[in-house]
Amino acid sequence: MRTLSPRLDAVIDPRTRTPRAGSYRGGLPPVDPSPLGKGPLFRLAHEKRWVYVAVTAGDLLVAAVVTRFGYASNSFAFVYDRAEGRMVARYSAVAPAFAAEVGDTGGEGCHARFRWLGARLAIERGVGERDYRLEITAPDLRVSARLSTEGMPPRIGAVASLDGAPGLFNATEKGVLLPVVGEVVAGGRHYALDGGLGGYDYTAGLLARRTAWRWAFALGRARGAERVGLNLVQGFVGPAECALWVDGEIYPLSEGRFELDADEPLAPWRVRTAEGEVDLRFDPGALHAEKHDFGVVASRFIQPVGSFSGTVRVAGRAPIELDRVLGVVEDQDVLW
Repeated sequence: MRTLSPRLDAVIDPRTRTPRAGSYRGGLPPVDPSPLGKGPLFRLAHEKRWVYVAVTAGDLLVAAVVTRFGYASNSFAFVYDRAEGRMVARYSAVAPAFAAEVGDTGGEGCHARFRWLGARLAIERGVGERDYRLEITAPDLRVSARLSTEGMPPRIGAVASLDGAPGLFNATEKGVLLPVVGEVVAGGRHYALDGGLGGYDYTAGLLARRTAWRWAFALGRARGAERVGLNLVQGFVGPAECALWVDGEIYPLSEGRFELDADEPLAPWRVRTAEGEVDLRFDPGALHAEKHDFGVVASRFIQPVGSFSGTVRVAGRAPIELDRVLGVVEDQDVLW
């Protein structure tokens, strides 16, 4: 089984000027690509940063992202109500680069902000502060929430060198099971988030012109009442970021394996791992999808939202049984 190394002091080795590839317990230090010595044009074309946040509370799932490229930006947010079986609010925009700002860390000092045509989205945690703040103001959608790091299990950090050109790399940090308080106003209705669970994905790097991956992210309680979080990816960074969280502990997992009907993304998905620790069925309830083609930049992105059911097995404890745990899956292929 894969083990996690102690937290890094730098993502790029200052002596060898190479990424320190691996899996790390406790997250990552600030991501600074400058020791690689890449010029401004290279960074303009290849540097990408984003922060994604998800909150589950009862039958509600709220998700939001701010993404900053060197030459453009993107943001989306949605609210899914499983009890109603539908999205109750959704926002999405592609904008110039100046509309977004994403910092160099997912920990203290994290900030991701998007402002465009009256919409505002912010994900922030100040230096010395315990809580992440999620604030969204968009047409027919308002979100105000705090995600506390008190009692949060260890984060996972992952660094990977990427194929395509010398110096390409990705660094990502995932944190889950953050207690949440807050509220949502969507579709003319008010929803409370108090008692919910939150998670985040901070990602930054110099990425290949074409990047593709499949991803699963889940937050909730297992059948035995344990708090559980799951992060799986196939492709891209690979097994380095794959993990299960149960209450206060983290367990590394092998790389994800996804089976889906590409023509019917709302049909059930099969989500497993290469070494068999995970065997889950994902039942989508709604779909967030984006497709863009600007010639030199194009993307195909789907993110169904719904429920995970099945079994996860890790060494040292009884099997974890999931029964309709809320989360998302994703299939992305982007030319950027």
